[in-house]
Amino acid sequence: MTCLSPWADAALAQSVAQPDTFKGDITRFHGDQNALVNAIGTIEQFSGVKVVDIRCSDAHGNPGFHAVIVRNGRIAFFHVQQASKKVIEIDASSGPVWMLGWRSRADVNFAEHAPVPLASAIRTAEQSQNGAPAMAAGIARSASNMQSAVQAYTVLLVVDGRVTSVSVDISSGQVISDPSALSM
Repeated sequence: MTCLSPWADAALAQSVAQPDTFKGDITRFHGDQNALVNAIGTIEQFSGVKVVDIRCSDAHGNPGFHAVIVRNGRIAFFHVQQASKKVIEIDASSGPVWMLGWRSRADVNFAEHAPVPLASAIRTAEQSQNGAPAMAAGIARSASNMQSAVQAYTVLLVVDGRVTSVSVDISSGQVISDPSALSM
């Protein structure tokens, strides 16, 4: 499995966190529907805490995943190599750019106490798209907005050679049929 950064810098057309489009060569991604969930399990077993954002990566030719975890209200960054399952804690200076701006303290608090685990949301999203593999997932930017009636995870899946975004309710674990209804 190899991939490019799935979170392209783009203006958001809807109120979920990550754009529902991907700019890059997704033909380099060859993960299966267990790849992301297995990486979360490996990181959570190693760190003892919950993963709140994970994205496929190709760090220096080593396919794997970069992840953000929350530990006692603070974030930490990890990389897990897909083949060896070797987990490495990384600092902001050696991580990808998207990690540097990992959101506000309110988002961190909300992510740490989310009722539905990220791995469960990924499984739900993959099942909703007939087993299409997820390449990235995390708390939607609108999730910690208490004015929004629904908070969500955003899961990016590779469906028929293109990236599709699925939003999953963070409290019920159900797919959100109209993610544009989420407020900013």
